[in-house]
Amino acid sequence: MKVLFDFIKRNFLWKTKESIYRSLLLYFILFALIPTIVINFVYYGLSSKYINEATTNLGKETIVKVCSELDYFFESITRVGDVVIDNQRIQEVLRMDFGDDIALRYSSDLETDAELYFASFLQPKIQGLSVLGKNGGEYKSYDRAFLNQTHSQQEWYKTIEESDGYIWFPPHRGQFANVSDSQRESFVSCGRAIVDKATGEVTGVLLIDINESEIRDIVFAELGESGYLLILDESNNVIISSIGMEGYLINADKVISKEVGETIGIELHVSKGEKITNQAVVVAYQDTITDWKVMGIIPVSQLNQWETTLLLLTGLLTIIIVGLAIFTAIKTSNWVVKPITNLKLAMGLVEEGNLGVNINAGSYYEEINQLARSFNVMVNKVKVLMKDIYEDQQKLRKAELKALQSHINPHFLYNTLDSILWLNRTGNKEAVEVMIESLTTFFRVGISRGKDIITIDEEVKHLKSYLMIQNIRYGDKFHYNIDVDESALKVMVPKLILQPLVENAIYHGIKLKKETCEINVKIVLTKGIVKIEIKDTGMGMTEEKVNQLNTAMKGEIVSDLEYYGIKNIIERLKILFGDEAGMVYESKEGEGTKVTITLPNKLVTVILE
Repeated sequence: MKVLFDFIKRNFLWKTKESIYRSLLLYFILFALIPTIVINFVYYGLSSKYINEATTNLGKETIVKVCSELDYFFESITRVGDVVIDNQRIQEVLRMDFGDDIALRYSSDLETDAELYFASFLQPKIQGLSVLGKNGGEYKSYDRAFLNQTHSQQEWYKTIEESDGYIWFPPHRGQFANVSDSQRESFVSCGRAIVDKATGEVTGVLLIDINESEIRDIVFAELGESGYLLILDESNNVIISSIGMEGYLINADKVISKEVGETIGIELHVSKGEKITNQAVVVAYQDTITDWKVMGIIPVSQLNQWETTLLLLTGLLTIIIVGLAIFTAIKTSNWVVKPITNLKLAMGLVEEGNLGVNINAGSYYEEINQLARSFNVMVNKVKVLMKDIYEDQQKLRKAELKALQSHINPHFLYNTLDSILWLNRTGNKEAVEVMIESLTTFFRVGISRGKDIITIDEEVKHLKSYLMIQNIRYGDKFHYNIDVDESALKVMVPKLILQPLVENAIYHGIKLKKETCEINVKIVLTKGIVKIEIKDTGMGMTEEKVNQLNTAMKGEIVSDLEYYGIKNIIERLKILFGDEAGMVYESKEGEGTKVTITLPNKLVTVILE
């Protein structure tokens, strides 16, 4: 190194007297440049090999993971199907001969549909589960209507009936047996013949529909910029692809027989008519439930592109390192390094979770003082932020729990079911249908597939179903009107904010009054401000109680006042919209009560976007 240094110094650098600055700079460059070049070339060679191996292993791991998830998903579907097939009620109803007894058939439909309703809880991703009997029985686990067709004459029905075990159908437009929300929707279906345990005869078929998007969510995997994943059926047709490809793989069996990670030539015939032929690393597995093939393809061109990119990055890294070395040699000094080291140690303590660190900035120069002050401010803000987040999370969890508890009201459910029973006994079938439909909507919107935030449109549907049930139960005790500004329907709000307030109006105001009362709900959106008014003509409240309620709505604790339901609502509104969200009560004893909810302009606008 000394000889190289002397050669460079004699032939390329200065002819005047040497300086310590120049000598140190030259030595620093040489000691930084040569090892960097050597290390980067070694790094390039090893990294290139490692990237190729890692990419192949990643593809293999991805496919294994996808296959495992698919197996688990498909197995969960078949388990639900097995439970349905073995169900004693299903076995019995498929043996029945309804003849012309429409009442018996209708009663059987209702009871069996309720029996199948559990399927959506066992596997929420099932789009629909249907049992179709040879005796003409049609039963389902959801509220979609059956197609007007003789199911037993359809090809899919015959295929299922003749199959031994479960049979899977590739993606197809619309559902086989039911009316879809959109015929453009694509579904994957599976089915199995239902065998009578007593006679051994086939009495019907089980049909399960799954939205293709549920499977796409599982198979969507990243295999690099140009890598992709395919699912092939028994005829090597591409039925699902992570890049939307349609067609078939010409040499699929040859590809599957190769060793994992071996580079081979593949030929894909795309549905548009052209062929795709290239060299690629292919990882393939066969799903054990459906016998479909899952295949990950990583083109060799992608690997070469990574190697070129790695070479460029290596060269760029060399230049950067040398440049930084020169800059460091010129600018670095001990009085800068030491305080920065102390700052680094303090940051390390913070990373380990020690938020009690505080740097004494008075012993450093101005630049370091500023860093130290900023560091101290940052640590303090982190502590405050962590505390605020913890408190908000606690409030949110408590609010969610109380909302769930207030929604699951056994007394309301018991009274509703009891009313349905008596209406049925009196022959008021129309009222029975209205109450059942309203109760179904009430719980479906209330559950909201686990969502905590829903649109005002959904919230109003939930409220209407509740009012329809109560209106039938109480007869002419009250009338109601709901007026919603159409522009407000898409605004997002926490669920279960309207129904508890109307429930309070019925039980604490209207129920106690002998006259027929009114409930009016009005929702408007003006310049981004949502205003919700719920007004009744019930018994009303005393001025003292109104003041207590409004005090509680501001966050103050009021003793001897039961306001858990409405406090739950205002807490959830404030968590979502901030402290500017408000709820105000107005009431006059003997004349009625009005509650007004206001959601602030700025925050509502953000939610609308």
